[in-house]
Amino acid sequence: MSRRHGLVALLAGLGLVGCGSFEDPAIVLDLRVLAMRAEPPEQLFPVDPANPAASLLGIDPAPIEVCALVAEPDRAGPLAWSMRICPETRDLRCDLERPFREVATGVIDDPDTTSPAPLLCTTYDPGGELVPVLMDALSQDQLLGFGGIDLVVELRVGPDGQDLDLGQYAAKRVRFAAQLPVERTANRNPTVDSIEGFPVPGAPPVSLPLGRCADGVAVEIASGTEVVMAPAETAGAREDYLVPTFEGDARMFREYLSYQWLATGGDWSRESTGGPRDGVGNVPPLDTLWRAPFVDVATTYTLWMIQRDERLGVSWQELCARVTP
Repeated sequence: MSRRHGLVALLAGLGLVGCGSFEDPAIVLDLRVLAMRAEPPEQLFPVDPANPAASLLGIDPAPIEVCALVAEPDRAGPLAWSMRICPETRDLRCDLERPFREVATGVIDDPDTTSPAPLLCTTYDPGGELVPVLMDALSQDQLLGFGGIDLVVELRVGPDGQDLDLGQYAAKRVRFAAQLPVERTANRNPTVDSIEGFPVPGAPPVSLPLGRCADGVAVEIASGTEVVMAPAETAGAREDYLVPTFEGDARMFREYLSYQWLATGGDWSRESTGGPRDGVGNVPPLDTLWRAPFVDVATTYTLWMIQRDERLGVSWQELCARVTP
């Protein structure tokens, strides 16, 4: 056998020869945690810069509501889940050899077909029991908490009755930061007023109806149609915020917002939009284009827009497209 034929045979054995294609990460086909949100995303506490550890001992963290957006288009049935909170790690999974706290466990009905929507949410009221977890995170922080202390809420989710260790993992970072300077305010989750669509080129945008396919709220789109979509941001969604400097001063910044676009079918021209300015100061586009699939019978597809700021704030919107031949 020639070297060339031997190489082709080896690549074929590894599945690296042929016309195969990779799944589009913006198209949701099976169980996936699409996003997680914490409310509030950030908490501030008074601190003595000379002794941040002592400052942590006296804090009383406020309750934290944590919600997850989960989809499983390829299977109908309930999902079991569990959450725990722990110091941040590189892989965003809890190291059970370090301090952690169990948050909650539960079961939700099928997330795609149940109406009204089942909520994968829990409210964790930590009180003083979170202090050892924060202290452990502080001990691993080279800046001694100067930039804030991030904890991780780890989520495990899978079909009810299955070992959750075999399910999907996701994580949400929550931040505890020093109130320096004293004028500093905690971050809030971003919001939008609507998702605007441009179904007819050159025509004014229209606010697309938000809602779930399971609730019977859908916008009708012809097979193969291309629809430009863009977020209509709430006034003030891009917050100004103060950051302390090592010199004892503070600098003011304005948040940027980024958007992730997902769907159960079709395809996107851009699966992420927004974000920071580029190296020469250009503002990135917010809009994207969704191409409806070609169908022989009317079919519904779920579309999601995940909105994020750079300070751990998250929100999302969902809409249903009924694609007709």
